[in-house]
Amino acid sequence: MVSDASTRRTDVSPPAAAPRVAEPRWQVRLLGAVDVFDGVQRLDRFPSRAVAALLARLALAPDRAHPREELVELLWPGVALAVGRNRLRQVLSTLKSMLEPAGVPGVAVVLADRLSVRAAPGALGCDAVRFEQLVRAGQPDRAAALYRGELMPGYFDDWIHDERQRLAALHESAAAASVRPATAAELAHAPAAAALAHAPAAEPVATALAVAMALAVPPLPTYLTRLFGADLAVARLRAQVRAQRLVTLLGPGGSGKTRLAVEVAQALRDHAAWAAEAVAPAFERVAFVPLVSCEDAAQMHTAIARALQLPQADSAEALSLALAGQRVLLVLDNFEQLVGHAEASVAAMLSALPLLHLLVTSRRALNLDGEVSVSADPLALPTADAALPGAGASAAVALFVDRARAVRADFHLTARNHSAVVALVRSLQGMPLAIELAASRVRSFSPADMVQLLGAGDSGNSGNSGHAGSAPHLALLSRSGPRAGHDPRHASMAQVIAWSWRLLDAPAQQLMAALTCFAGDASAESLAAVLAEPLPTVAARLDDLAGHSLLRCVAAEPARFGLVEPVREFVQAQLSPATAEALQAAVRAWLLRWALALVPAPAPAQVAPELRTVHAVLAAATQAPLDAVRLTLALRSFWESEGLPAALQSALEQALKTIALDHTLRGELHELLAYLRFEAGFVAEAQAHANAALVAAGTDASHRARALVRCAWVELATARGEDDVGPRTARLQGWLQEALALAEGCSDREAQARALHQLAVIASHVQGDWAGAESMLARSQALWLALGDRRKAYARLRNRAQCWLNLQRADEALASFELCERAAREDGDWVGQIDSLLSLSSLLTVRRQWATALAIDQRCVALCWQRWHRHGLAYALWNPPRLLARLRRPDAAMRLMGFAATFWESNFGPLGRADRRTVRRVKGLVRAQVGSARAGALWAEGAAMDIAQAVALAQQGLTAALQ
Repeated sequence: MVSDASTRRTDVSPPAAAPRVAEPRWQVRLLGAVDVFDGVQRLDRFPSRAVAALLARLALAPDRAHPREELVELLWPGVALAVGRNRLRQVLSTLKSMLEPAGVPGVAVVLADRLSVRAAPGALGCDAVRFEQLVRAGQPDRAAALYRGELMPGYFDDWIHDERQRLAALHESAAAASVRPATAAELAHAPAAAALAHAPAAEPVATALAVAMALAVPPLPTYLTRLFGADLAVARLRAQVRAQRLVTLLGPGGSGKTRLAVEVAQALRDHAAWAAEAVAPAFERVAFVPLVSCEDAAQMHTAIARALQLPQADSAEALSLALAGQRVLLVLDNFEQLVGHAEASVAAMLSALPLLHLLVTSRRALNLDGEVSVSADPLALPTADAALPGAGASAAVALFVDRARAVRADFHLTARNHSAVVALVRSLQGMPLAIELAASRVRSFSPADMVQLLGAGDSGNSGNSGHAGSAPHLALLSRSGPRAGHDPRHASMAQVIAWSWRLLDAPAQQLMAALTCFAGDASAESLAAVLAEPLPTVAARLDDLAGHSLLRCVAAEPARFGLVEPVREFVQAQLSPATAEALQAAVRAWLLRWALALVPAPAPAQVAPELRTVHAVLAAATQAPLDAVRLTLALRSFWESEGLPAALQSALEQALKTIALDHTLRGELHELLAYLRFEAGFVAEAQAHANAALVAAGTDASHRARALVRCAWVELATARGEDDVGPRTARLQGWLQEALALAEGCSDREAQARALHQLAVIASHVQGDWAGAESMLARSQALWLALGDRRKAYARLRNRAQCWLNLQRADEALASFELCERAAREDGDWVGQIDSLLSLSSLLTVRRQWATALAIDQRCVALCWQRWHRHGLAYALWNPPRLLARLRRPDAAMRLMGFAATFWESNFGPLGRADRRTVRRVKGLVRAQVGSARAGALWAEGAAMDIAQAVALAQQGLTAALQ
């Protein structure tokens, strides 16, 4: 192993031989900023956090040799030692290249050997070290003057945090010891001395204020907790504040605006006297002004004077006189309740004081000329399926863990709880205060308990009353104790939201109430329709609410707006039952009009924006059953392509029992549910619905035709191609021929297309008449094209291609399958993608291109699992076993075959003759490779698996076979 000592000649000299210099080669500033200065150049940009942290460690203890293992643990906690040593070598080389430029003569700055790293004697001076020496020497005045801000603002390593708190405590003691009247010498050297020398004698009050300003060092709030995920935000906001005179940091309550503003203020405090400022002069004063109790401009002036430690200043004019000629940064915190009352005073101060900069935190913009608005973004969230290392790296999870340890010292992020923690912070949408409040509950509830609590009372559903319903987020997100008493607004999310709610007028509150009836988000057009108000009026009101930081603005075209769950729950709690029901009824009426306008066949992208709200209406079908049924039928073609969750199917079945529907609506819903229930694996329920649809149709030609087709479809799908040319086949053909005649008689082209499709299924899969089947499918395809249903037209083309494959027209079939798959992808038709992939796999299997077919099966299984298409998954898992057996993967082949056969029989009925033949072939191939006993054991293992295990096995087995 080659040490760093061998990389530079200066490193091989022993420390004792290094020459000393009278003054340090580099002055290192760590208080209020991080930079180094050698009398000529100032370096304040470091290639990485680790380079700056290593420099700080050496400067804070310049006489100490730091073991390499210790530095590795400090800079990269928990990293493997070998990895850490390599990183340390790279960081050390970078730091030396900065402080010891090639070709510049002088002493070494950093000395390193195989075991340790240290600063060369006398090479580094440090303001933090000098500050502590002055405190220890009993010189608090000089120490306080040197303390220009907290240690290394913007750096959040544990050891830096601990050192920062220690030095901050020393500063407080030094500041307390230095309180005494000012001497003439101090006044002469005060920052405002030049201005005081020319102050008119006729302005004694202004002169007194300026003297006080010259001596005062206004304190900034201090925090005992770490800040997470703010490095980039602090850097960007710092640059904005330096460049702009009015910066407003916007965000909802609990988004961490105040903490972020304080971090920026600390980072912008004055540089030390020896550090030349190359970009712009340092702020002479940085003050934090809490405005939470202010209601008008006069009270704001008083708060500013108090923050600046001025005895008299109750007007903008007096403040302007006191601040004249000085570069000052004021952090005006919680300005939102002053919007509409104090902006003119802010504008006047900025006009009178050209060197004044303001950083304003607010839930509403001030809307002044020159204002730059910056959003306080939520903390970065982990992905829903993040593994333990990735979850731990998330700022939201790190904040939760840190705050949880404050109430339970033994709390750790583990393999057992990390999924629950991830789900919890995601449900809280990265809001820092909400995460802190949830973490305070760890003493009594586990993360999994909290996730269950929030999920059990999900209020994002337009069927909830919004008045008496549970509010799990508001119940969970509260705390008691000293922190709650310090700022009652932060004691609970309810109080945070109430603060903003009180600032809204009645129309804005009504608009937020309407938003609670949409699950997820809504467009301005939909809200205008629900409220029966002009679109421009609603759009302007939405913009105003966004200015209050009460809405989530979703990037879309057109724009959409939503509420975070705690806000939704709070607003729902403000509504009377009558108001809530009226708004929900208006939303349901608008949804029905919207759905009926989606003709002829809505694409997934058209339905997706409103899908969560539609699902919420169907979930509450028993509360408004007629609306739920009408909405379901209006989106029938979408459900047939995309499916409907089984829980919502059950809700619709319950609605059927609670309302007296006319025969038409009842028959249409039974017919649709017959299809949906079968696709979900509920065969008996599907058959019952199909029979009920036929009864409800009566003598109506169109409805009887559709019901007959559905009855035949369910029976054919259940048999799965069983060869049967007897009475059963004749009966089904009779139903379908009757349905076709009825549909032609009443010009129902959709029923005709469906009947022709099912007749083609019998002709091809039962009777082997592939040419006749292809002819009927061509007619069906033409009818769907005439109806404008592109997706079903492509589905019939795919069926025709299957016929071509059996008619020895494989090239035409392949081209059509590929065309159908490409079109389905472009349309977002995932059902069409599944069917196309299954067809492609079958064709490639016939051509003995087993590896290519297996790769397609892998995509198909993943898509079916992602979309939870139960019927498609049964097919997708049926195809791979014989391919795996051919590719000599007998274990995976037999387990999957055992699962696939068992799964089909338990969900969709007995296997057909062709399917039993496939099973025999796979068993024969596997027995030849592993023997009968082993093959039987593998089959039993597969039959005992659950669906998740089977999908995992399929993905692993397919991947291994393709390698």
